[in-house]
Amino acid sequence: MTQTPSVLPAGSDGYGGEMVDYVVVGGGVYGCAVAWELAGRGHSVRVLEAGAVAGRASGGPGRRGVRANGRDRTELPLMEIAYDLWPNLHERLGSAQVFERVGQLLLVETAEQVAAAEATCQMQVDLGIESRMVGQAELQEMEPALSNTMLAALYCPKDGVADHSATTNAFAAAAVALGVEVSERCTMHSVEVADDRVKAVRTTDDERIEVAIGAVLLSNSEVASQLEQLTGLRLPVWNGCFQVLISESLDDVPLMHLVGHMSRAVSLKADGTDRLMISGGWSGTWDDDAKTGRVEEASVAGNVAEAVALYPGLTDLRIAEANVGHLESVSVDNIPIIDTAPGVDNLWFGTGWSGHGWAIAPVVAAELARWCSSGTRSELLRPFAVSRFRRR
Repeated sequence: MTQTPSVLPAGSDGYGGEMVDYVVVGGGVYGCAVAWELAGRGHSVRVLEAGAVAGRASGGPGRRGVRANGRDRTELPLMEIAYDLWPNLHERLGSAQVFERVGQLLLVETAEQVAAAEATCQMQVDLGIESRMVGQAELQEMEPALSNTMLAALYCPKDGVADHSATTNAFAAAAVALGVEVSERCTMHSVEVADDRVKAVRTTDDERIEVAIGAVLLSNSEVASQLEQLTGLRLPVWNGCFQVLISESLDDVPLMHLVGHMSRAVSLKADGTDRLMISGGWSGTWDDDAKTGRVEEASVAGNVAEAVALYPGLTDLRIAEANVGHLESVSVDNIPIIDTAPGVDNLWFGTGWSGHGWAIAPVVAAELARWCSSGTRSELLRPFAVSRFRRR
């Protein structure tokens, strides 16, 4: 079963430990990026990761989409900034290139979907996201192997893909270079709170880490249970065990863009030069004892069938890897929850990324670190407060 932390009175065992400005719980892209941002502001930081850095939702096979197209309007101001950050992120981190701008096509195949896509396009343009509609003739030129049942597409040329394992590890390495201590296989056990503030964090190895300024919970699928145990707050989120498929080597990868669909549960992208990554929300079954997912053959078949509906030439596609090895937190309104814990002024958290938090991670991390350091939440993060679920 998932291990959740408890609240202890400050100093209850009578012994001390190291002191840092911040403890960050979670070694995924958010935890490592926030630690890097905080260290860049001159703070001492300790990252606690129960497994390995990039070992769950921020790792795994293939590449992750960096898209504004079809995203909730609340997140589009973050994506406008993210567009400027991703192309040169590797230079700031001192790593190899992690991002490729390929553009995203959101396909439609009925007259009703065309109308909805046109309205979405107008909203995106009004909110600063370069977008345009592509008619059937142009669409066939952009994607010659695409099914002729696709009538049009909403196109965002600045969208792209990023290697999520490489990016997360680059954030971790850059953080370590600034003095951050990243502790793998180190699980938070309890939190000491006094006067409505976190005073220390304890690990399951009986280590006590004193906190000078605050703590940040960014362990994705674990955050909701941690918060409920610590503060009694119940978030409207759940965990999904989402599937990623990688094809066997292909003579010709049939697509040239990041490709999605307005109503079909499918997302397609090239994985290297000769493989295809297929995702889109299909699920495996999570085994909590084994801490991994079980592949469901019906989900694999369904996901492949949706890919073939878009690209008929994939009829004989064979899958080399089906991965359901991590949980993703999903919020009830499909946008993240980023806030401070009730009754604990210096405990920040982020969760509910809903399978599309990757693209906005560099922006959210910078804004969250700024909030932790200054005590002031930016307007960019205000829409993601937990108060949106409460009656005014």
